[in-house]
Amino acid sequence: MPFVPVLCRKEIDALKRACLYSTPPNVLGYCGPGQSWQSFQKFISEPTEENALAAKEKLKNFSALFPYLELIARANSKQPFDAEVIEAYWIGNKLLENVSHREIQKTILSFQKFGLPRAIAEKKATELPEGIVPHHSMHVLYVNFISQKVKPIVQNLSNCMVQWAKAIEARPNAASVKGFELFSEAGELKLREKEKTVQNPFNFQLNSGDFVSLHWGNIVEKISAREFKGLKSYTFKNLKRVNNNSQDSRQKE
Repeated sequence: MPFVPVLCRKEIDALKRACLYSTPPNVLGYCGPGQSWQSFQKFISEPTEENALAAKEKLKNFSALFPYLELIARANSKQPFDAEVIEAYWIGNKLLENVSHREIQKTILSFQKFGLPRAIAEKKATELPEGIVPHHSMHVLYVNFISQKVKPIVQNLSNCMVQWAKAIEARPNAASVKGFELFSEAGELKLREKEKTVQNPFNFQLNSGDFVSLHWGNIVEKISAREFKGLKSYTFKNLKRVNNNSQDSRQKE
């Protein structure tokens, strides 16, 4: 039987992170080729080069993910599946600061080939707020959804956001957490704290007070205090710019 090389730990962890965050919306049928999550699970359980290539090929077809990884990578002379690039998009780090406003606009315009109507793509690109960064929160809060399968209502935006939370109590395949929800008030998007029960499909061992990230009501990973802080910081940064942009638009009407 031929030897199949095993990736280094850093490569495994980076690709695993991309797979974990992409699994919940794929299971729901909202993002990426159908049943891609099966390739992700196979890689996570057996991280060989062969399984890594299969997972990467699936991820390259996630229209609301891979263009952003390419965008961040180009601006920082890195590869799309580099650990820092993946962290930048899903969690947030300094790589985001190196992406130009113009390049983000080009990426938004490119979403036309994935089904975003031309009028919407052009409007979003033209009105892109200054200072916004290509973090996942930007796509959710500003671009919203490319897929027509998901209505851009606040509840869906809230579920799609990568949320930070603290574990309160672990339960079988689930956990109680103190997190937040997105809501709309007086024409602005805001966040408020909320205790809720979420799913733990990847069976993380949790203790009270552990930091976790959530996507579509699922615990995606346990995160460090640094990552917890970064996720909050970049989400609030983009939220502020989206709200300021909405205020400016209303004033011009």
